[in-house]
Amino acid sequence: MDLRRDTAHNMGQTHQNAVTVKVFGGLRSYLDGGRKTIGIDPGATVQDLLATLRQRTPELAGHLMQGLADGYLNVLVNGRNIRFLSSLDTPLSPGDSVAFLPPVGGG
Repeated sequence: MDLRRDTAHNMGQTHQNAVTVKVFGGLRSYLDGGRKTIGIDPGATVQDLLATLRQRTPELAGHLMQGLADGYLNVLVNGRNIRFLSSLDTPLSPGDSVAFLPPVGGG
């Protein structure tokens, strides 16, 4: 399933079918400001969103995919971890917020 072009670059108009992608921690350096609005097609899933990110921001997508494969990256859709939803098949709706959270260390 293809996702539509970024709303910010859609001839100055806001696309009604869009999600907000947020990244945190060290991932912010791969996405200007740590936030991007991306248009989606009806029925799009988190997996579809990742496919679009692979095309538009391959370096960020590489880190996201590695984090998912290694099991240390949390993905939240509207604050809910996709591990407790439908994983990468979690459907997205216009206006959703998708956050990619790497582990945080400190003490």
